[in-house]
Amino acid sequence: MADVGDLSSLGPARRQRRLVLEHLQSERVVDAAAIARAELVAVRTGQPVEQVLNQLGSLSDDDLTAAYAAVVGCAVWDPARNAIGVDPASVGVTAEFLRRARLALLTDVRGTLTCAACDPLDDEALSGLVFATGRKVAVLAARPSDWRRVFDAAFSEASVGAATPDERRLEREIDQVADSGGEGSGARLVASAFEAAIAQGASDIHFEPRRNDMRVRLRIDGRLVDHATLSADYAAPAVSRVKVIANLDLGERRLPQDGRTTFVIAGRQVDVRVATSPTVFGESAVLRILDRSSVPLDLETLGLSAGVVGALRQAARAPHGMFLITGPTGSGKTTTLYSLLQTFVGSPKKVLSVEDPVEYHFDHVVQTQVAPQLGLTFAKALRSFLRQDPDVILVGEIRDPETAAVAVQAAMTGHLVLASVHANDALAVIPRLQDMGVEPYQLAAAFRGAAAQRLVRRLCPTCRQPRAPTEAEAQFALTAGCAEPFAAYDAIGCSACRGAGFRGRIAIGEAFLAGETILRAIAEREPLARVSDLARAGGLQTMAADGAGRVAEGLTSFEEVMAAVYG
Repeated sequence: MADVGDLSSLGPARRQRRLVLEHLQSERVVDAAAIARAELVAVRTGQPVEQVLNQLGSLSDDDLTAAYAAVVGCAVWDPARNAIGVDPASVGVTAEFLRRARLALLTDVRGTLTCAACDPLDDEALSGLVFATGRKVAVLAARPSDWRRVFDAAFSEASVGAATPDERRLEREIDQVADSGGEGSGARLVASAFEAAIAQGASDIHFEPRRNDMRVRLRIDGRLVDHATLSADYAAPAVSRVKVIANLDLGERRLPQDGRTTFVIAGRQVDVRVATSPTVFGESAVLRILDRSSVPLDLETLGLSAGVVGALRQAARAPHGMFLITGPTGSGKTTTLYSLLQTFVGSPKKVLSVEDPVEYHFDHVVQTQVAPQLGLTFAKALRSFLRQDPDVILVGEIRDPETAAVAVQAAMTGHLVLASVHANDALAVIPRLQDMGVEPYQLAAAFRGAAAQRLVRRLCPTCRQPRAPTEAEAQFALTAGCAEPFAAYDAIGCSACRGAGFRGRIAIGEAFLAGETILRAIAEREPLARVSDLARAGGLQTMAADGAGRVAEGLTSFEEVMAAVYG
């Protein structure tokens, strides 16, 4: 095995840990200020500084492991190529010892035991391994998340109920900033709710004070689910904790506040958008989880049908004009717009965006956050964009006549404008823009098409049960244009989906590109019914038809589709 560092070559751990910090600074991964803050925590906790940086979110698992590998002179462990291949009992150690030391035994060849170590500079653990096994030890640097996943799979019974340093990261961070008593209790409540939200794939956490208690709810797959009901004594400390980590004003309880913060889970940062609001029983708080790793920003993986994806890709290739995404709040419009932005990665085009708020950050996009309190509105930002030589402009939402006018002007003057707007379906964006004061001749010159979408829950493939569709369901499918016969499915519920019958969500949608006949009809003020006929003649498949097709594929249920399409 190449590039494996031997234990005898590690040297004094303290000196090498200092080299790790120097390496991180030289590579511009962390700065001196972050290290200074981490050193203060390290003194109190007894943890290595680089691991404190990792726990506080200043240093990712990948960067920490790369620094260890560079300083120690070992390779980074790839679990796909080097699986656990040694039974701990065969070399005289226990799985519990390996769990506490965060080690994984890979090979035992000619008196040398090769292991993956989350901390290759942990002399105590590695010396203990040498003493217990009577072998030389060689190490590979392991990402903590990789180690935990592989170790749990290999020794699940040994690790049940036992907390590792990875699992205690958030708890330690809270202990460092929260005092004992009420604030500490609130901090632990926020942490436990957040960890439950991540584990269950929730998008939002709601802290809701009531007359005699406080309710904590999670939004999972678009539905609010009760997480806990606690004493009213926890309400103020929990919201105070949220305000502390989001840098909000603790003393202001009469007005709503908005902010952002970051939690650290498995060595990666998860952004959180925070909103607090006064109620008659105290302040409430909602945390929106913006975990980019759980949302693949790629058109092919959004779950939209091939026809909709094809229209989106064709719209992104247009040299100029305006393409709109519509749907209600929480329908995934922003994710689709961001996926369109991803198509410009590596492109020489200059891409600008104005959003409220900026949810994810992109290296290839110049992003602007609106600030109405300072006078920076969508319209004002758009006007400034026109003087910055852009090729592509993303508008988070067209919500007023001024923004609509500037967006249309930008689309008519050689820019590609991608934007969202609230309308019932893809064709309804046309009268919506006209209601905002856009003249038909302007719309005909700028408009390139639109897409509409909704999110529906995905049936759990483990427990879904096929059945014959009811008469009403068959009529719905027939009206939508689907051929019979096909099966409908019921959501049953099992351990895999926590009894819900659904796991995750998929998008259903519709999209059309505005050809010459549609643009001529818009310019001549033809009624929307005429434009609709032309769009369907051009291949527009309605959202109802798309949803019925997903039912036929066994991906969702009729109830989900009908609720999404007809409300």
